[in-house]
Amino acid sequence: MGDIPVDGVEIKCTLSGAALDGGVASFGLQRVAAKRQEVWFFDTIDPVSHDLRLLLAGVVLRLRRKKDRSGTSTLKLRPADPELLVGDFRAGSGRFEDYTVEYDWAHKPVLAASMGTKIDEETVDAALQRPDRVHGLYSKHQLRLLHEAGTPPPDPFVGLRPAGPVTAHRWEDVGDGPLADLRAEHWEYAGGRTFLELSLRAPDCAQARQRRDILLADLERRHLTPDSAATSKTETVLRELLGDRNK
Repeated sequence: MGDIPVDGVEIKCTLSGAALDGGVASFGLQRVAAKRQEVWFFDTIDPVSHDLRLLLAGVVLRLRRKKDRSGTSTLKLRPADPELLVGDFRAGSGRFEDYTVEYDWAHKPVLAASMGTKIDEETVDAALQRPDRVHGLYSKHQLRLLHEAGTPPPDPFVGLRPAGPVTAHRWEDVGDGPLADLRAEHWEYAGGRTFLELSLRAPDCAQARQRRDILLADLERRHLTPDSAATSKTETVLRELLGDRNK
């Protein structure tokens, strides 16, 4: 980490179980003050290999729906190939409004390229009711990102299943001092599964290391232990909701 141009670094820690309850109490997170959304992912599990077809290829398809039932679709390449992030897709190109190249740093830094677009209520409903219409959630620019900077499997939108809804409650600026901009997001979905993700951003890799150390020290001070499992939150949710726990 550090040799590749990026727009920033997102540092993440996930709390579950007793640490989740402790985090809610320690940071004073009240549902009435949260921004509520519903989240879906789209993927499919190969019946032979038990791999998540898109996730294995480094592709994440996500939809967030707001209270007014409109939404935002996100297409993320993670891990992204830095050699393919050129031209319009290089960090800082300014070509697209909601496009970033950054490191996602949970257990280790992973390069990610992500683009979002706003979706109207009708298109959201169509995609959730008819999985064969999921492609309609993604703009021509997002599809360019997928095919020009990614390595998707053949026919990436065929056979997709929706994983959701995940009920997400988000709070901004829940920390104090150097962590004043800390964000918290509580996820809850079928089967009683819950997570609390804490995240903050840094403009570059050097500052990310410092900010992550400060965050971990703050959690230790609060007697909160982040999850140690290397599996990403996205993969855990996909496997739980698509019904395969073999990997």
